[in-house]
Amino acid sequence: MSNYFAFIDESGVLDESSKVQPFFAVGFLRIEDTSKISEKLTQRHYDYFSIQKEKRKQMLRELKDNPRVLSQNDLNLLLVSTRHYEYKFTSVTHTTLERYKSFIDTALEYPVHFCALIIDKTDPLFNSTIYKNYWSAYIKYTKMLCQKNCDEGNKLCVIADYMNRPADTDVYFENELNTLPNIFNTLRAHSETFTLLQICDLMLGSVVFQWRQKNGFVKDSNRAKAKKEFVEHFIQKLIIPDNKKSDYPLAQSITCNRPIYFSVWPLRLSQIKSGGV
Repeated sequence: MSNYFAFIDESGVLDESSKVQPFFAVGFLRIEDTSKISEKLTQRHYDYFSIQKEKRKQMLRELKDNPRVLSQNDLNLLLVSTRHYEYKFTSVTHTTLERYKSFIDTALEYPVHFCALIIDKTDPLFNSTIYKNYWSAYIKYTKMLCQKNCDEGNKLCVIADYMNRPADTDVYFENELNTLPNIFNTLRAHSETFTLLQICDLMLGSVVFQWRQKNGFVKDSNRAKAKKEFVEHFIQKLIIPDNKKSDYPLAQSITCNRPIYFSVWPLRLSQIKSGGV
């Protein structure tokens, strides 16, 4: 019997805005021992910013003696935060790219287990009226992930990225999840306080990005190129099964067992019964 932490993040919405947000996804990151990975991620973060602080001090000393027009790199160095920072897939740019690669590489040194459930809203069968509301759907799919990714006899403590409860419902996310026999406690938390929620965000963001790429929803831009490079870097760290290799390996049903467990679970809308969730 093992006790795990499960970190939950979501992406997209469950309305019919398929052109803006064509996919809804929930990510599940499970790990048994959080002590070493959390410490290492925190150290990696502060080591990076310690170096940036020293670079900034050196640059300011040089500018004092030899004033010059600042370059874009100089401005980035002056403006970079050296304290609190939240790693989010949406914040991957050419400026942050190497830092984000280092951050995800650190997580991959540890035995994490990740699974993403994804719903394709461009599917002709999609109809938002089959859901009571996004809240009940989010709870349902989080439960499904927790049940599918926890063997009998094991227990989960769930930490989910904070999502606001609708004003017209008295149903609490925590109470609903705690009804499952394999969950012993649940917490909604702001992701900036949990590095492992941020890792879940980066992995889930990589999955959704590839689904967007495969379906023609990614426009050509510098930000998109940076995200593409980050996702390709991440994929290179996984051992993709031969029968799943493609231009967009994460945009399909797939399971990689090494170096970590990484799975994408597309939920077919034909499997969802009408009448709400």
